Formats: sequence, C-alpha cells, structure tokens
Amino acid sequence: MIKFRNIKFEKSIFIDSSDLGEIRKWNETGVIDGVTTNQYIFLKERIKRREVGQVLKKICAEMKGKPVSIELTDSGKEVKALVEEARELSRIATNVIVKVPLIPGTTKSLCVIEKLIKLNIAVNVTLLMTYEQIIMAILATRFARQESFVSLFWGRTIEDQAQYRSRSDFVAKYPKLGMGSDVNRSPKSIVEATMRFLKEGNYTNPKLIIGSIRTASMVGEAFASGANIVTVTPDVLNMMLFSQRTLETMEQFDESWKQMQQLQNKKNGKR
Repeated sequence: MIKFRNIKFEKSIFIDSSDLGEIRKWNETGVIDGVTTNQYIFLKERIKRREVGQVLKKICAEMKGKPVSIELTDSGKEVKALVEEARELSRIATNVIVKVPLIPGTTKSLCVIEKLIKLNIAVNVTLLMTYEQIIMAILATRFARQESFVSLFWGRTIEDQAQYRSRSDFVAKYPKLGMGSDVNRSPKSIVEATMRFLKEGNYTNPKLIIGSIRTASMVGEAFASGANIVTVTPDVLNMMLFSQRTLETMEQFDESWKQMQQLQNKKNGKR
C-alpha cells in the first residue's frame, strides 16, 4: 500500500477547496494533510471548465505527495466510461484520489470501485448519508492496496434524516428502506458505529472522512465522535481559531504589557 507522505490519517484535516491561494496558505501552516474538491466547489469558486485540469495539477504540485481527492464528473456514465475517466484523473499526479459517488439503486459505482482497486487507483467513496451506505463502501474498499477513504456528509446527513427518512410517506414509497433507525438518528451516532465496524472487522482500510461541514463546532463533534479525517472549507478553518474570550484575554494581556512598558519608561525618565 502506498503511503501519502508517511501520513497515517488517524486524525487529519483536509481542506475543502479548489482555491490555490487558500490551499497554499493553509498548507504552509502544516495543519492540513490533504485536499478535497468537487464540481460544486469549482463552480462556487468560479473555476472555468477549461481551467480545471491545470488548476488540479497546480493543487497536486502544491500538496507535494499529500492526497488530493478529485470527483468523477457524471454519474450517468456507464461503468467503462467512469473507469476511463478515473484513469485519466489518476494520471494528473501520483497523489490523486478518485472520488466515486455511491449511486443509489444500482451496483454501478461498486463495479467501478472494484475495477479501480484492481488498477491500484486510490478511491474515496463519497456522497454517503447513512450507516448502511457506509457499510457498503467499507466492504467495497477494504482490500484495496492503496490508502482508500469513505466520506460521510455530516450536514446533509442531518437534512436527509429530517426531510426524508423520518417521514412515513417517504418510507412508504421505499418500504425496504425502513423508518429512521437509532443508528441513523444523527451523524455522530453513524460515526461512532462506523468506527466500531472498522475496529471489529479489523480493517485498517478505508479511513473515514467527514464532509459537509458547516461550522467549527461540527468539526469538533466529528473528531470527538471518532472520525479519522474532517474536510473543512477555508472559512470554517478560520473560525476554528476563534473564541471571543481568547480575543478579549489576548487584548487584556497585550494591554498589560503596554502598561508595564509605560511604567518602565516613567521610571527611567525619573532617573
């Protein structure tokens, strides 16, 4: 198994961005161990379609061996086309991880994952919202030689539970889905159950990534729940540094030093 920069990813932060300036800024701090991207990020950060390839090459070069997750662009493609796209993405750089969405209602993505594993291409199974989906993703990637990942979408998991799985009319449409279960009641409980599943299965692969993070407190909850990796946008990374009380205390200490200096200057002036 290839190791990325000798990082074990037991506890890591990835930056969720395609903005090279932000990625470089945070990479220089030593805090981040990887990058995650997707089409929505490209659109939001105004990356033009013709620029995507060059932007990704620059990001991979900046990260110098740290993993960069790049998502397949069209889940409607057939298995052969998805595998070929994944192969093209993997050629961008040696530190590319191919993000494969777990597509509902079909085994297509599982077949793609199996083929990529045989090609020794690192995989990140993404768009996971339930514990059952995570189980499928883990079993699909557990024997990969490359370091692999599965990604739970924390914020969207909350919305999935509230908007769909807790509604009897929705479950009636999908009777084999079942009503909202105890394990799926919150992303925290899903993470805890996932880490038990990995431990009890004695699986060192894959590692669990938590995405769809909206606030700094979600980052704390995700790590406290046992997640290996949390992928965080630059604005939330900034908020992880913030505490109003820290700010007030820092100002108090700075002012105290200034007052000490003023006292020293007065004392020296009297001499």
